[in-house]
Amino acid sequence: MPLYRRCRSGLLAEGIKMKHRVPRRAAAAAMAFASIAAANGLADTPPKGIPDLSKMTLQASDLGPGATPLVSNYFDPGAGSHVLAEYDRDWGAVSTTGHVKLQQLQTVITLLTSSMWTQAVFGQVPSIYGASAGHADLIADVDSGNGSSATIKDSSFSKLRSIGVGQQSLYESATIAAKGSTLVAGFAWVRVNTAMAFIVVVAPKPPLADAVTIALAKSVAAHMASVFAAQ
Repeated sequence: MPLYRRCRSGLLAEGIKMKHRVPRRAAAAAMAFASIAAANGLADTPPKGIPDLSKMTLQASDLGPGATPLVSNYFDPGAGSHVLAEYDRDWGAVSTTGHVKLQQLQTVITLLTSSMWTQAVFGQVPSIYGASAGHADLIADVDSGNGSSATIKDSSFSKLRSIGVGQQSLYESATIAAKGSTLVAGFAWVRVNTAMAFIVVVAPKPPLADAVTIALAKSVAAHMASVFAAQ
């Protein structure tokens, strides 16, 4: 199945088109996004006829005190796609409830038209993000949120593996050398029903235990299941 490319956290299957995001540094994210949202008529309320994706993603209560999202909005998936809606919630520097300090935390919830399409898209994750081209996309995603300029040559990735979260899930970690420092990141993909979540967790220095990203993925999966159960 041919795959389209997306510069930021994309899972693109045949017939699916997702929005190309504007890279942004965390410090300027709130102001920059406000102008983008106003220009594109984006809102923090669900499009008519779909579940509230904002309730599927990470909530402030899932994180340590003072956590405030920099970005929390729907994005238009475009006409003629198998994507009904996409919701992005990004955080700057936050701490987990276990007091782990994070430099970057991104979550994207994507709602598709059917379980068939959701499973088909999820099935593409290993072939994309288990390979060097996909790793380069993930590094670019981290760069866009941190203002760094790392490359695949500066990074090492763990093996992509299942983590037993939701109905389907995958996880990998990376150590990324950037601007004289070393970032460590965890990436998780989770499917529940017709929705998928993509989670990026970045710590300012090693170590970042796999359990940190996996715990956040479990929280997202629980929120997703709760929203679907309430329909």
